[in-house]
Formats: sequence, C-alpha cells, structure tokens
Amino acid sequence: MSSFKKLFSVDAGQIKEDVVITPFLDLEYFARNKGSRMSKGFLFQVLSEKHYSVIKTGVNSAFVGDCVVYLKDSPCRRLYFIGSCGIVSDFNIGDLIVVEKALAWDSFSQILNKETPVKFICAQKGLMQKFLNLNKDVKRANLASLGSLSLQEQLRPLLRKNNVDIVDMEVSSFLSAASYFKLEGLALLYATDIIDNKQFFRVLGEQEKKIIKFSRQRAISLICDFIQNLNV
Repeated sequence: MSSFKKLFSVDAGQIKEDVVITPFLDLEYFARNKGSRMSKGFLFQVLSEKHYSVIKTGVNSAFVGDCVVYLKDSPCRRLYFIGSCGIVSDFNIGDLIVVEKALAWDSFSQILNKETPVKFICAQKGLMQKFLNLNKDVKRANLASLGSLSLQEQLRPLLRKNNVDIVDMEVSSFLSAASYFKLEGLALLYATDIIDNKQFFRVLGEQEKKIIKFSRQRAISLICDFIQNLNV
C-alpha cells in the first residue's frame, strides 16, 4: 500500500482535478448522490463525488498545508477551502467572504513573542474572479491566520494596522502551499464570530444558529455548483 493511500484511504489517481478542503465540516454535507463514497485514512477523510473530491483535514494549519503537499502528486489542479472565520472589522455574522490576501501568523510562539509577519500571500486571481463574477453578493477581504485563539483579542490593534478584516487558523497555509505547487486556490469562509465582541465560544441564540447554518450550507452549495459548472 502506498503512503498516499495509507494517509487518505484512496489512491492518488482517484483524486479529482477539483478538490475541496475543509478542516472540520462533516463530509456528508458535500454528498450529492447516494453513490457518494466516504473513507478514512490515517490522517485524512475523503469523499469522492463525480466532479470533485472533498478532504477533511482536522483543525490545524500544518494538516491543511501537508494535505496540499501530498496532493501535488495527484490529478488535483484546483483547490477550494471552506471554513469559518472571525471578524475583525466591517463584516457581519453570516457573511460569505472570499480571501484576497492572507497574513501568515499561524505560529503560537510567533504571536506570544509579538513577532509581526511582514508578507501577505495572495490568492490566485483567475479562479477567484470567475467565482466572484458568478456570486456577486459574496464579499472579499484580507485575512490573518492565527496560531492562537486565546491571544487573538489582544492582537486586534495590530490586525487593524495591517489591514486585516477577518481571522482563521488555516487559510495562509492553504494559499501558501497552493501557490508553491502552482495549483489554483480559492478560500471561501463564513463569518461566525467577532473577536472582541461575539467570541467563538459564546452560547448562540436561535437566530444566530439559523444565520450561521444557512451561511454554511450556502458556502458549500456555491462551491459545489461552481465546480460542476466548470466541468460541464
């Protein structure tokens, strides 16, 4: 058995050209027919659909980055990231947001020692623009991937100073790896919290639950429909 199959539970050749990566969403959300196949490898869970593969990595920037590294030896050509984000400024709970640029601040030690990152990683503009042309109500933003949940509130002044609008934990690794291996990459996030106001650990009211659920479902539908249209 190959290393790839041990890690992913499928052979590299079974991966589609379009691959959706999610840290935590259940693969069942992406299944579109009764014949969808789900399997679990040593590190990653995989859903196989007609036009795309979906991989659940677990919540960790290294897992997401490593997943892309392994995919370089597969038929994968286009990558899509779906996850949640926290708001720094100018957005609302439930907004759908495409990441234009990501600041890599995903080391806990780097944050603790107040070492400010200096370089944004830019998303691949061709794929992003095609998606936004079809989904004009989706917003766009600059993001910082943070290596700490507990320290993010005290970082808000620095985030604003660096023109960061939203935060997550994995997108910078996703975009960095996609760019390094010359794969097209698009990150679509749904906003679930505000870092110094409506914290990620708060108890959600019924209305917020409905808003976030709808936003999550729509993010998944938009990406899956977009991939299908590319393969028509």
